[in-house]
Amino acid sequence: MKKIVIKVAVLAAIASTLAGCATRISIEAQRTPVLDTSGLQRVAVMPFEPAAATPDSQALANVLTSQVTERLAATGAFTLVGHQVVSGARARGEDISEHVDAILVGRVVQYTAVVVGRTAANTVLRQEADMRATRIANATLRTLALRANAVAFPAYWLQVEVAFEYYFVRAHDGLTIGPINRVGRTSEGNDNRNALPSHLTLATNVVRNQLSLFYRDVAPHTITVRRSLERDPDRALRQQMNAAQNQVRAGDHLDALLSYIAIWEEHGSVAAAINASIIYEALGETEDAAALMEYVFIATMDPRASAVLSQLSEELVHQRGVETFNDMRPSAERVAAHALNEVGRVLPYDARVWIQNNAATNQSLVSDVIDNMTSSFLNAGTLVVERQMIDMVLEEQNLHLGGNVTDGDFISVGNLAGANTIVVVGITGTGHMRRLQVRVLDIETSTVVMQSGTGVDWRL
Repeated sequence: MKKIVIKVAVLAAIASTLAGCATRISIEAQRTPVLDTSGLQRVAVMPFEPAAATPDSQALANVLTSQVTERLAATGAFTLVGHQVVSGARARGEDISEHVDAILVGRVVQYTAVVVGRTAANTVLRQEADMRATRIANATLRTLALRANAVAFPAYWLQVEVAFEYYFVRAHDGLTIGPINRVGRTSEGNDNRNALPSHLTLATNVVRNQLSLFYRDVAPHTITVRRSLERDPDRALRQQMNAAQNQVRAGDHLDALLSYIAIWEEHGSVAAAINASIIYEALGETEDAAALMEYVFIATMDPRASAVLSQLSEELVHQRGVETFNDMRPSAERVAAHALNEVGRVLPYDARVWIQNNAATNQSLVSDVIDNMTSSFLNAGTLVVERQMIDMVLEEQNLHLGGNVTDGDFISVGNLAGANTIVVVGITGTGHMRRLQVRVLDIETSTVVMQSGTGVDWRL
């Protein structure tokens, strides 16, 4: 058994050494927040609710309110509005959406503080040591953990546990975004019971620790990821790959990029292509990295290329999410702009467009989107069939575009009205799943040439 442990340790040391030889590149990657706070600018932090009607619990709720307010302001992503403004508006029966886009609501779920004597503390810590020991395979560390039972602990031990939650409530529709739940605990011992810290001091430490990554919950942020350069198993390419790697180490990323691309193009080295994609990403050209890996995967069907392509696709989703978050335009204007861009890709050069509002609900919102689309089409010189023409056709044909209307019905009416392209606009889903739904129908071929997706770009 001892020999096995030694061999494992040696192998681990070798693996660690080899891993240390790999060249790694640090990349600043954008991340969307855990909570979907896009579109929220004006936010009021409402006072946290205490877990119980006690002074200690209320004091902790006040600490949470202060800490969350401070950290929300530190993100720089929101304009903070005093909770008194919201409370006052509610008291007057006003719509709070006139003052805020959302409120942040929270409560203390649990707050316990217990002082135990040495015997109880010994028992608790011994159990923790035993549990840790069972998870440790190394015999030496197991012995050290078990020896912790013999340590003389302080005579008194203060143990504090705090659980709390917080979430956003959107002002205009009451949609809840969240919650985020946090639980933390800490303890401190002393031979003198009177010298123990206050319950609130330890509870505040727990709160600060649990809120250390608060910014990741509520706002876009940047993290550092590290990519390891690949090695090609072909010995014949070792010299070229090493030369390119040395360029990376020297900070000559552009030269290294060209070197790796040349190795890929000349020898079909997937490893070189992957390294080129890593450098593209480090230079902030994630789309170019993804395009390269898509080409490599199609050409080789190599699973390594597929894995890197999936990773880059996820990064692009994060980037688009951050762009959406930072887009301060009204949702109708923002989504209309995206829809126009997507529709424009499939319009014929001689497009005569009929835009049809097919929404069963949220008529005014869809009308805003259609108005934006119509204005942009006209400014771009694209012919738009007037609504009066459609109404005339409907009256002549004794038709009504209501209820269950098929694409065939739209195509028939559009053809009679002189359109060659129909843009059908509606809404699908509710709450945070509400999205603009757009279909583009080609009248001449009677086919759907574009269908909107379910991504954040279509979210209203």
